[in-house]
Amino acid sequence: MNPVNGDIIWKTFSSGTNSEISYLNGVVYFVGGSTGKLHAIDINTGKTVWKIDAAKLGEPNGSSFRTSAVYVFPSEGDQKAKVIAFSYLNAYCFEAYK
Repeated sequence: MNPVNGDIIWKTFSSGTNSEISYLNGVVYFVGGSTGKLHAIDINTGKTVWKIDAAKLGEPNGSSFRTSAVYVFPSEGDQKAKVIAFSYLNAYCFEAYK
């Protein structure tokens, strides 16, 4: 939403409730409450660039990411930026989209 005039810049279909949103390099990361998937949305376009399903990462069927938090860490030196998310069984580290 444009803070000056209130116009909607973009909107995207969501998954209802969600975790707290983390922001890094023009991308917001969150876990969708109803889907349990890890989302990444480019704030300039509103395009969903990730929608990761924990059950497809070797978790038991029906598993999801926890909605308690998603953490982002900027790049340091030659290390790329990271996104950390938790399922109910594991912690996952992903290279950030940007």
